[in-house]
Amino acid sequence: MKEHFYQALNETEHLEEMETRGGNQFWIDRFLAKHLVLLYYWIMVTYYLIDPIDAYDINMKIEKHAFETYTKYSAWHPEDTKIAEIAEDELAHAKELKHAMLMIT
Repeated sequence: MKEHFYQALNETEHLEEMETRGGNQFWIDRFLAKHLVLLYYWIMVTYYLIDPIDAYDINMKIEKHAFETYTKYSAWHPEDTKIAEIAEDELAHAKELKHAMLMIT
């Protein structure tokens, strides 16, 4: 449970980083992003209780997608080193989730 909370907190920090780069121009974007983080957290906690392997698999795929998205952003904004750090963080999380899946099976 602690790891899931850390993951949700981590995603919130990444959301805040993207908001500082113009991702918060429209109130609907801010509203949806901040509330979907909480919804995402509780859905994944519930899913983990039902089927932990699939829950980790979905999270791993989300982290890989985030890595790819941040990498594309970095290609357009190479001066933004913080986004490059976040991309590496996402990749590390994907690897951690894969390791967790292997421990469960």
